[in-house]
This record gives sequence, structure tokens and C-alpha cells, in this order.
Amino acid sequence: MNNLSEYIKDSLINKRICRWDKNEINFYIADIVSSIKSYEKEQYCQIIKSAAKIWSETGIIRLIYTENRDKADIVVNWTKVGRVFEGNCKYVSLINSGFRLVSIEIGLPNEYSPKIVSDDTILHTALHEFGHALGLGHGIDADDIMFVPHQKTLNKISKNDYEVLRFLYSRPAGEIVNQ
Repeated sequence: MNNLSEYIKDSLINKRICRWDKNEINFYIADIVSSIKSYEKEQYCQIIKSAAKIWSETGIIRLIYTENRDKADIVVNWTKVGRVFEGNCKYVSLINSGFRLVSIEIGLPNEYSPKIVSDDTILHTALHEFGHALGLGHGIDADDIMFVPHQKTLNKISKNDYEVLRFLYSRPAGEIVNQ
């Protein structure tokens, strides 16, 4: 774990493990309010579901799609891509180092932004933001989905991502970690 200590340290909040206190986490995808075609909207929603499936395949957590916003732990919202960010993660409710509600924003194409948004970019962004929603900070290697600056064609979870997620979910929320 020594080579991952910086990644773990970046995944802590005030030196504490902050994570879900359960392994099945419901996510909801908000409607896309944009003038894009309906087949594109469905395609983007499928990309989000694919990202959730990739995280679920770790066997550490399971992201479950719900059509009921009130039952969601993670809400995926859509925004126009700006000049800097393609996505964002906000911890809406964090109680005793346990996540209760997280909001993710995923950027859609924006004719006024210099950023190019492709299906690969959306998948990468969704994977990265779901990683934050699960408690991960930024990675240490360019092949980590959580690494910044982003490798936008990277669409898989690295061994480092997996090991840090496993570390976080093998310990109780709130545990102080002195790295």
C-alpha cells in the first residue's frame, strides 16, 4: 500500500475515511433538458449506466439504477460543458463520514465551449465522477481513471483505483488514517 499512500491520502477528508455505509448504492439519471435529439439523450443515459456497471464489476460496491429520484443516493445531472470542467461531484449530505446524498454533473456538448465532447469523453467523465461519489480522490498514475489531468480516452478502472476503493470499503467510515 506504500506506493498508493498519496492516492489514499487524497481520498480522505480531514484524514478520515468518508464513504457509503452500504455496498448497494442507488443512482438516478436526471432528464436531459437540452435541444439534442431523443436518441442522443438515450445514448448518453446508456453511457452513464455503462460507467456504473464498470464500477459495479469491481465487486466492492454495486451501483443500481433507479427511476425514482427520491430513492437515489447519487443523482446524475447534466450541464453544458464549460471552458474548464467536463464534470463535477458534490457531497450534498455527509453525516459522520458517511455519504447520504451525492450529486454528479456530466457535461454535454456546448457550441460555445472549446471542449470537444464525445461518447468516450462522457464515459470517462462519468467513471471519474462516480469514483469521487464512491469516495476516491485523485489517482497517482496516468492510467488511473481518477488521475488528473484526464486521459479522456481512458475508460477503465486501474489496479490502483481498485485497490484504493477496496482499502476505503474494508475500513469503517470515519476511521482516521495517518499516512
